Amino acid sequence: MEEIVLISSMAMLIILAAFLSIVLGKLRMPPLIGFLAAGIVIANITTLSEDAETILDIFSNLGLIMLMFSIGMEIDIRKLRSQGRFALIVSCVQLPLMVAGGLIAGTLLGFTFLQSITLGAIISGSSTAVVLAVLNSQGKMDKEHIEMLVLITIMEDIGQVIMLSMLTPMLSGSEMSGDALIILILGIAIFMISCFTLGLFIVPRIIDWFYERSNDELISLLCIGALFTLSWAAHSMGLSVAIGAFLMGVIVGTSRPKEAVEHFVEPMKTMFMAMFFISVGMEVALDSLRENIVLILIFYGVFAACKSFTVYLGYWIGNGDARCGFASALGLCAMGEFAFIISKQALDCGVVDQSFYSSVIGAALISMIMLPLLTGRSDKVFDSIEKHQPNFLRRFIERLNGARNRTYGVLGSVSSMTHSAFEKGLGNTYINIVVVFVVQALFFLIFDPLTWWLSENIGRLTYDQWGFVVILLNFGALLMPCYVIASSLRLIMFVLKPNKNSSKFKSSFYEVMNPLTIAALLDLLILLITPNGLEKPHHIVIFLCLAILVGLTQVWKMKTGKARPAPKGLEEKKPSKE
Repeated sequence: MEEIVLISSMAMLIILAAFLSIVLGKLRMPPLIGFLAAGIVIANITTLSEDAETILDIFSNLGLIMLMFSIGMEIDIRKLRSQGRFALIVSCVQLPLMVAGGLIAGTLLGFTFLQSITLGAIISGSSTAVVLAVLNSQGKMDKEHIEMLVLITIMEDIGQVIMLSMLTPMLSGSEMSGDALIILILGIAIFMISCFTLGLFIVPRIIDWFYERSNDELISLLCIGALFTLSWAAHSMGLSVAIGAFLMGVIVGTSRPKEAVEHFVEPMKTMFMAMFFISVGMEVALDSLRENIVLILIFYGVFAACKSFTVYLGYWIGNGDARCGFASALGLCAMGEFAFIISKQALDCGVVDQSFYSSVIGAALISMIMLPLLTGRSDKVFDSIEKHQPNFLRRFIERLNGARNRTYGVLGSVSSMTHSAFEKGLGNTYINIVVVFVVQALFFLIFDPLTWWLSENIGRLTYDQWGFVVILLNFGALLMPCYVIASSLRLIMFVLKPNKNSSKFKSSFYEVMNPLTIAALLDLLILLITPNGLEKPHHIVIFLCLAILVGLTQVWKMKTGKARPAPKGLEEKKPSKE
């Protein structure tokens, strides 16, 4: 490769990206749009040589690594523990609902299950850089409100990293044999566990030790070397280099030389990040944007509707201010950097086609252009909605607010031990629901490969019989998280039950329910609705019989007053004798 190719390519790409970013910046648009526009212009006006495309590909990977490293360093675990509680509530509410919204929309549009899941992961996040740039330029939100939005976007980034890690074997699975797929999944699990144990507890101490014996420049070089090492390790394990870069950013973010490394990386990040978004834009043809304008608008509509609704719902559940929640819901309606990363990986794996990819890029561009318009009019829109909403809707919202306020009132009247147990129950329920999804995604991937491997290498049983064995293994893997969910829900319902100390208090469902029985029933229900070998009519009949039997047993216990004691760990207040 001639040196002149490198020099000329860098000159053209950087000057065009900088020029378009400056021009669009005058229109109060973030630099990111300028980088994408530069890529679209280059792809549709000129043709790069093979050497120039190779250079751009290398630099775009470097940009992706630097971008994810910087996002990881922005995550302050100590700050999240102390201030991120409300942001965690909002994120835990909206992330799964965003994925579900994408899954439903993709299914209605005729996409495959994997394409629909990919769409849900793509639209689940918001762009921290774009949101900050727009809100700071408008100056309509106070510092505390903006910091809360930043914490929410950081939580979204963490969630999308987890999604990308889970999607990687699913995106690659169609091109791999059963043995290779199982090895890939095990390798990813080992890599992630190692990063979250050794990485977060040991590596920061090593970095601090070297920092005490060196200077800012040398420790920054050491961290950059570790960054590329972990990115290479992630790639070797079958993950995206973005995962390794993000995890290294989190690790460095917990060490003492964090600020020195950020200062060292910033100039490189800006240049290489521009290359990454230029390469993303170069994948988009103007003809493709014109042909898929309807799909682009649908993607944006699904994203904006789901994002605004789920964020507002998160604020409502967290007992946040309604006006603030509405402004935040509109303020997060800009697709994040992970939309480009996930869609690019799906395109490279052949899971989505060019029209899908172009539609995602087009929808992301529209979301960034529309964000200033939405946030600038959020107060007027909120006042208009409050003024013109129908009376039946107003009464319905008032009843919902009353139920929420009563719930918070009950929580405020219980002992600290009971309150702590309630929060722990909510956390356990959410975590184990996520575990259920992970387990089912794993068995969805390995069901056919594992069944074929067992039937070919062990024999003795037929393929269908080995399939039933795998289903039993799936049932066993789900039983514990389902049991925790049932136990936690029983505890939550007990805490929220009014007049639980009254002498007239009658047995309720949660008192007579057996968590193990409910867990087994929930386990069977999950197996029935998940694509696997448990799809034959007699399986459904067996499930219905079990459901009826359990239901009749619970009704009999309620009528005969066979109530179980209060869940363990709760400190009940005895009624006064007045």
